[in-house]
Parts: sequence; C-alpha cells; structure tokens
Amino acid sequence: MVKKIFCLCFTVIMLASCAAGGVSVNKSENKYETDYSEVTAETVKITGIADAEFEKSINEELQKQVDSELVAFDSLAAENSSNVRMGNRCILNISWDERYNKNSFLSIVEEKYIYTGGAHGTTVRIPKNIDVSGGRTVQLADLFTDDGYITTLNRMINERMSEHSEEYQELWEKPEIKPEHQTDFYLDGDSLVIFFQPYELSYYARGFVEFPLPLDELAGYMKEEYRRLAG
Repeated sequence: MVKKIFCLCFTVIMLASCAAGGVSVNKSENKYETDYSEVTAETVKITGIADAEFEKSINEELQKQVDSELVAFDSLAAENSSNVRMGNRCILNISWDERYNKNSFLSIVEEKYIYTGGAHGTTVRIPKNIDVSGGRTVQLADLFTDDGYITTLNRMINERMSEHSEEYQELWEKPEIKPEHQTDFYLDGDSLVIFFQPYELSYYARGFVEFPLPLDELAGYMKEEYRRLAG
C-alpha cells in the first residue's frame, strides 16, 4: 500500500478563450504527493460542441487518457522509487495547450513529462485533433485526398530545412513521415505543424523538432471538407 505523507488535491477551472465559431476548452488541475512521487496533472473538458453525444464521448476519452496515465505512473514510481536520488521524487507533469480553435476544428496538445530516476526524465506530446462539425478525431491521412500527401509533406519539410538550415543543423538524420507519425501533428495559426518527439531526430535537450507548413500551400492536396482550415 502506498503511504501518502502529504496529499493536496484541488481543481482549478480556467476557461480558455473561445474563437469565433469555436468551442471552449476548460482545464482542471490536480496535484498530489506521496513519499516517493510528485504529480501535477491537468485534464480538459470541451464544451460547446453541437453534437452532445460526441461531446460526451470525447470528454470521456480525454478523462480516461489522463486517468490511465496516472495509474501507470503510480505503478512505475513505486517500482523505481529506489532509483531516485536522495531527497528527490519521481515526477509526473501533464499539461494541455490549445493550439487551434476555429473553422469548426480544434487542436489541443497534451505534454507529459515523467522522471523516475537517472540523468533526466522524458517528455512526449500527444495531440488531439478534432473535427468539431464532423464529430470525430482526425489523423494526418484523414486530411488529404490520397497517399501522395506524404510525398508532398516530406518535400515541404525538406524545403523548410533548406530555408532554415541553422535551425535544423543538429539533426541526426533526415526527417521522414512514417506510419507511426499519423497523430504527431497539430494546427497552429495558419500552419499544419508536423513534429518529431525528442530523441527521434536529435539529442534530448534539443527537444521537439517541429516543421510548420503553410495550410494555404496544402489546401490543394486536402479533402474538400478540410480546405476550410486554410481560410
């Protein structure tokens, strides 16, 4: 049984700004400590979706995602508590960032940091891209008319690397979109942002390697229902 020497659990609701035609993203924060771990975890709840059943299902999915991460971390922290240096604890930080909320489309990104001993922890991003009007979550392939989009995206990534060579000079290898990258993107402003997790293309301290690609240049390759995103 986990012995909690200190426990603080509270919720803070922060209403995100709602763009014209957009929905609201509400954040709740939960904090607690045990004798070997420290957790700060945000959860999100979306309101304002016209399809009430879809709104309910996506919120249940988002809550379940964070709940499962908390359970997994508590187990991992218990197993690795002896590996943490004296005076430190295993750490889990979960935060959410709203990147795009207009044109009946929402991009939110979970960033999760876990430390269970060693020189440093690990950080990953888990985006959730939601077609609000279509009532579904979207992967990269869903946005485009055919498989040729991968060639187009890789070409645009290479062009960006050439134009901003200093920004990408420390990459280990040439970036290439693979099947496992279907969810590693989000919309931000006028760009489709393709990103690679730490260690995929460079050393950990380099962080996430991102490639913002202009939506207006991609519109011709996108399905008709998603060309609105370039507007």
